[in-house]
Amino acid sequence: MHVAFGRVRRKIAMRILLRWLSITLCLHVLGGHLAIAQNAYELGTAALQQENYEEAIRHFTSAEENGKTFARLGYAYSQLGHYTKAIRAYQDALRFDIDKKHTADTETAMSQALLGLGYIAYRQGRFDEAIGLYTKVVKRGKVGLPEAYHNLGNIYAGRGEIEKAVTAQQQAIAEDPNFADAHYHLGVLYSRKQDWHAAIDAYQKTVALTPTMPNAYYQLSRCHRQTRNIPEAEKAMQRFRALKAADAEIQKHLEAVFVADTDEKAVALLTLANIYLKHKRYDAATETFNRVGRYSTSATDTAQVSAGLARIAADQGAPTQAITHYEHAIALGLETAEVYHNLGAAYMQNRDGQNALKQFHRALEINANLPETLTLLGTLYTANRQFDAAETHYERAIALAPEDAVTYHGLAYLYGQHDQNLAKAVELARHATELSPDSAPYYNTLSWLYYKVGKYDAAETAILKAIELAPDNPLYREGLQEIRHGGK
Repeated sequence: MHVAFGRVRRKIAMRILLRWLSITLCLHVLGGHLAIAQNAYELGTAALQQENYEEAIRHFTSAEENGKTFARLGYAYSQLGHYTKAIRAYQDALRFDIDKKHTADTETAMSQALLGLGYIAYRQGRFDEAIGLYTKVVKRGKVGLPEAYHNLGNIYAGRGEIEKAVTAQQQAIAEDPNFADAHYHLGVLYSRKQDWHAAIDAYQKTVALTPTMPNAYYQLSRCHRQTRNIPEAEKAMQRFRALKAADAEIQKHLEAVFVADTDEKAVALLTLANIYLKHKRYDAATETFNRVGRYSTSATDTAQVSAGLARIAADQGAPTQAITHYEHAIALGLETAEVYHNLGAAYMQNRDGQNALKQFHRALEINANLPETLTLLGTLYTANRQFDAAETHYERAIALAPEDAVTYHGLAYLYGQHDQNLAKAVELARHATELSPDSAPYYNTLSWLYYKVGKYDAAETAILKAIELAPDNPLYREGLQEIRHGGK
């Protein structure tokens, strides 16, 4: 499927457009009229980010006239299917900038206009014209080269000119190695040539760059089946199904936001943002949380936004930022067990064990039956070599969540560390491997405990399983040598 700027989906196309259309944003206000016009341009840009194209058009038509304004106006019209108006706006962008000094803004606007006109020509079946417009972008050698090559590749593919299509996609990737859609379409082309291993490589690069693209996993599963790699085919298919289900859930809540009245919009946005967060769509979640403030400034809603931004920061490895957001949420009155637990986890991630302990205990004061909180307390007390406190919290956690492998492993490690209850430790560690059979560290701990009680054959079996699961871990191989030496 050929789309604007070479993106498989319209949302990706819009994000790429905004990325390279935002190279320079002039913020010099020369007078009242210019200030109003500039504000209109910024409001139009914000509307584009929300895919509110009607509002974007309204703002851009009252903004200062220049190439980048006309280019974005053309894009907004094209997304609504108003191609005649889009063509006029794109042509205005080209005419406006043709005699101007070619700054980054003018180069961007001209490339955008050419790409936009190429997209419309393609949509209307004027393929030779589309090729000519994309080729102009390439010849300019400035902005939009990856998109131009990618779109050329899609046209060639549609015509059955596979080798030319492959070359075009490879050129797109050479210009932008992180161009996920180019990798994806290259995989499609290799599949058409039945070069399954090359296709697998292309699809794997695609999902590494865009882990939430369902079709890439579907095609990857198909290629693995062609190479008789059934386990990998099943794994990819499971991921495809999960992503399709996630997309369906997201779409449902997007529609709820769209139909919500103004006084209900904040709640709908908060729900949508948390759905994005659930599925690890962090950019979309951040953008949606930030939209809440346009419809509500209540302390309750603001606190929910802070808590959501905190979770994103924590998931992305920014514990200091997460701590700031959680503390702001608490200051606004969001004092729940979940918030205190998450704040404790952020402190723990930030290597601040004392503050982590305080927050976990505050969580338990609100709800004493939190197995994950109890497990993390057990981990902290283990690190502090506080045997009795660690054992107590692990045992309480196991009673509440008897299927959680982490807690069994934690208690087994505690006993091994202190040479206490070693027979029980072995059973706990063995049970952890049963609950989580793909965890190399659990097999390593089990091996260590077998070694401690003199069961060298069992220790070797367990460490060999750890090596099988994590063959690049040198510590496991060192452990194997020690076991074989100790067993003699």
